[in-house]
Amino acid sequence: MNTERTAAKAAPGTTAAVLTLTLLGALFSSPAGAAPRQGDFTATGVKIHESYSTTSWARGHGNPGDGYTWMGGQANEEAVPCPDGSVKDHWTYIHNNRTGVEGYVSDCFIKEY
Repeated sequence: MNTERTAAKAAPGTTAAVLTLTLLGALFSSPAGAAPRQGDFTATGVKIHESYSTTSWARGHGNPGDGYTWMGGQANEEAVPCPDGSVKDHWTYIHNNRTGVEGYVSDCFIKEY
């Protein structure tokens, strides 16, 4: 009978430990299979640069409707005057979904969905 009590007492502690580890895992890890961020170009002929500078080589161009996938690279570098009159120094590394070209684009010319 003592064995049964011990087993009964161990079960709630084990359940609490598993629950705690599960909750901690959910808080401190990204969900498996999370979709990468997506967006689109806001102007025609947006240059996709080799580096985060307007003077770097253009690998290709993006247009509205091409769509892009955010590839994780970002930099606060050269300030670029935007069509709306603002100035942004943030560049994002993207993958053009239509052409397959990857590179840096000023945040003036992209928007996230």
